[in-house]
Amino acid sequence: MQKYLFLFIPVFCMAKNLTLESRINPPARELMDVEIVGNILIIPGNLDGYDFYDISAPDSPQHISNFEVPMNNRALPGFWVCAMDSFVYFTSRSKGPGSAILDISDPSNPVYLGALLWEGNADPSFEGLDARDSVLAIAAHDDGVGLFHLNDPANPDFAIQIPTMNAWDIVIDSTTLIVGDGEYGIKFYDISNLTDPVLISEYLTVGAVKDLELNGSLLYIAEGSAGVELVDISDRENPILLDRFDTSGLANKIARMNDSYLAVSDWEDVKILEWNETELELVGYKMTGKRTMAIAAKDSVIYSAEWQHLQTFTFGEIENADIDISSWDVAFPVLEVGGSDTFELLIENNGQFPLGISAPYLNHNDFQALNFPDYIDAGGSAITQIIYTRSNQNASGVIQISSNDPDEGEIELQLVGNYEGGIVGVEAPDFTLPVVANGSGSFTLSDYAGKIVVIAFFAPG
Repeated sequence: MQKYLFLFIPVFCMAKNLTLESRINPPARELMDVEIVGNILIIPGNLDGYDFYDISAPDSPQHISNFEVPMNNRALPGFWVCAMDSFVYFTSRSKGPGSAILDISDPSNPVYLGALLWEGNADPSFEGLDARDSVLAIAAHDDGVGLFHLNDPANPDFAIQIPTMNAWDIVIDSTTLIVGDGEYGIKFYDISNLTDPVLISEYLTVGAVKDLELNGSLLYIAEGSAGVELVDISDRENPILLDRFDTSGLANKIARMNDSYLAVSDWEDVKILEWNETELELVGYKMTGKRTMAIAAKDSVIYSAEWQHLQTFTFGEIENADIDISSWDVAFPVLEVGGSDTFELLIENNGQFPLGISAPYLNHNDFQALNFPDYIDAGGSAITQIIYTRSNQNASGVIQISSNDPDEGEIELQLVGNYEGGIVGVEAPDFTLPVVANGSGSFTLSDYAGKIVVIAFFAPG
């Protein structure tokens, strides 16, 4: 009896993490941003239009409508969105009419009002935007920042273009415009006279700015592979770094939850950071493995846009068992037939109740799991080994893990061994391509022998 009590009532800590509430497969595809206005959640897709949800019950989004703006043989892409009252503004990186204005007075029947007209350059590539009071601002990479009068929100009136190097996102705070200028850091402008912006100061970030969130005098900056910076901007002429948190993934979008918490879309997971007046501290996370592109928050509810799915989480104390894994995708390097390689998978229990795990199921004989735990104490973790031994057949499979986690009772990891085609360890053919963004000239792969090279290819709509 004493042993039973020890095993099942062992924890008195206040464990917090993310509980999965729902997973939605929306009409739009390649989800790129999330915006909340009142009880309406808005998600633009790079494909198949924009989705609108009712979040009157925050943890249970109800799909209201999908709206597509025709663009040749497809819908106009949406990469960023901001809303003010019943007007919504979408932007994309598409050259030409890469924007849309919608009236969502009736969100079940959005009305297309037209595009944002950019004077002086009819072909910008748009990024982030913000609307406050009577001002709309749009970042447009090396085309700068466009400022618009919003005296008539249905018909924004172009005011001026501010030159920048690589503007990615915008925040408007009263008469201050805060510009995330990519790898060139942050710029602060006085826009009390909208047609005559005045540069106040500049702040050089560690990484390239991807997204901005403002909480009073605290500016949170998402910087991709460099993580998240927190800067005190109470004195706009002298911004002060308070802390930087290396998120380990790709901090792409961020969302403020309240005065202390920040939600981060970190590519393969969602992280919750807390500013405790001394440092940024990781207080919760959920590995999703679904390419978390964007994020929004309402109170303790997190909305995670994950390329093809919308997942809803609640952040708070976890009384039950709560499983987390270090990776949803396990890929092995090139091997000779008969050769083996091992991947170590971390399994954690971030709840307050012991985690019980059934024996894993693998559907391909080239893979096996060793030292797989059947029990993990609350707050504990274990490492298991996934071993791949190459045979003469293509190897692609899954490992299914079942547990007593009430919201993720069964999870499925993708396993990739060797197959015909390009895999890790195979020699890449040399090539030369022109640099079309963030630089000039040409890129030749052999010039970077021995270095890690990441190349991003985008095909504007």
